[in-house]
Amino acid sequence: MKDHIRSLSRNSLYTAALAAFVLASCTHDRTDYPIGEESIIFVAENIEGDEEYYSKAAVITGHIANRNVYPNTTEISITVPFYDRVDTRQTSLIYDDEFGFSILPYAPRTVSMSPFVDHMVICPGDSIHVELDFAELGKVSFSGPGAENNVKMNEFHMQYYLDHDWPSHSNHETGPDGDYVTKCRNAESLKDALNAKLQYHLSRLEAFIQEKHPSKKLEALCRKEIEADYYSNLIQGLLFFKRDGENVSNLFRVKDAAGLFSPDCMPGNLFDLSSNICYWLLHDLDPEEAALMMADKTELVRFLKKAAKNRMLQQMLVTHFYSQMLEANDTDNFEKHFKEFNETVSYPLLKLNTRDRYVHKKAYKQNPKTLSDAILHADRPREGQMASLKENMGLKLLRDIIAENEDKVIYITIAATWCPGSRHEVPFQQELAEDYRNKPLRIVNMYLDNSSDGTNPFATDIETYHLTDEQRLGLDPILHTGRGIPFYILIDKDGVIVDFGEHLRPSIPETRNIIDKHIDNSN
Repeated sequence: MKDHIRSLSRNSLYTAALAAFVLASCTHDRTDYPIGEESIIFVAENIEGDEEYYSKAAVITGHIANRNVYPNTTEISITVPFYDRVDTRQTSLIYDDEFGFSILPYAPRTVSMSPFVDHMVICPGDSIHVELDFAELGKVSFSGPGAENNVKMNEFHMQYYLDHDWPSHSNHETGPDGDYVTKCRNAESLKDALNAKLQYHLSRLEAFIQEKHPSKKLEALCRKEIEADYYSNLIQGLLFFKRDGENVSNLFRVKDAAGLFSPDCMPGNLFDLSSNICYWLLHDLDPEEAALMMADKTELVRFLKKAAKNRMLQQMLVTHFYSQMLEANDTDNFEKHFKEFNETVSYPLLKLNTRDRYVHKKAYKQNPKTLSDAILHADRPREGQMASLKENMGLKLLRDIIAENEDKVIYITIAATWCPGSRHEVPFQQELAEDYRNKPLRIVNMYLDNSSDGTNPFATDIETYHLTDEQRLGLDPILHTGRGIPFYILIDKDGVIVDFGEHLRPSIPETRNIIDKHIDNSN
């Protein structure tokens, strides 16, 4: 790799649709990296590893038998785990019952092809062919050089390891009087239960190794996956008990999980684990200290780097933080604090994936209509595509709401009456509605739970839709709302989705600034 990777300049922007995998690179012969309006340059001279290995693409091809069973299915998607909420999906159109992907995995890692294959293994340079059968969705076969790892990975998950089979603070059992009682009464009992389950899963892994003889790469992936699930469940459970006032600080230490973070392989759940470790570290601070640190992003990066001695974990903690900026479409703050990321992160999977997401988000901020059209018309045939697509009822509702716009900015909340986070935002939303009553802002609620009368149980004066299952399932894969609610969509007076995500909560002061900017632009 040459001296630098230039990923964006003001005169050369890469526009991207929702499913696009953006790779932008060219050589540059300077030894510095200006930060400012003109360009952002990702320094490549500190990238570790063998470029001839990590820069090799993995090619996945596929064929579908009995396509006539689901003739309206015109695309196949692959989810490539990373920190970003939306940009992890790649989509291939189906032509003559064939589909294909080319992915830069940078390291052995796991992906999924839902709903057909939950766990796939790809390595740099892999070639994998997948046979699907729409008449028998559970029937999947693999061929090609990467086939053996995938056959055995699926055997591992189907016969040896159920990744949802972990105790948690929310598990319940029936007591002697028939009432439900909490299985894990405190943090200590939760950790004991998780440890017992960890030992069981590791024993099943040993059986898998003895009986199926996986490659060393696959064995390492499976072992890391089990242990990462253990630590993520432990941290989440401990934080639950901590919120109830229990002292849990001695039940998990960052160094306990640090050994999982190495560049040899990357199961997808390591991203979740490093995110959970970030939350653990911040929850361990005094609330005022944590708030000050979150406001001072340079200090937060120093804190995250100091929190772990393992260099890979350090880089993942920092990457998680910068990915949160991009998830919030906040390219301005990413650029402002870019130097710390550029100098800290050297693992290609982290640095180059973040580069690609930055390019995507920057392009979206500069021209949101491209991505907005891709979202709003995802169920419409593309140019040259003859297939007849079934109308997505979730998108139809969204388009119908926009069609009634009346030259107003639209602020949509996707929430649920049973969700504590949604309920927390209700008074802030009501205050927002009152303050903007005489301004060109239309506030809309979409609730994931049905209601026979269509009313809003929290605020009767706010326009409300209770989504049917078909509408909800239509929106989930497009906006990834299933990964967390409340979720927000901001649409300008021209019907363009100009911002979306969890960061637009009405309780966050910056949300009003974002809304005001688009109201001012509409005048």
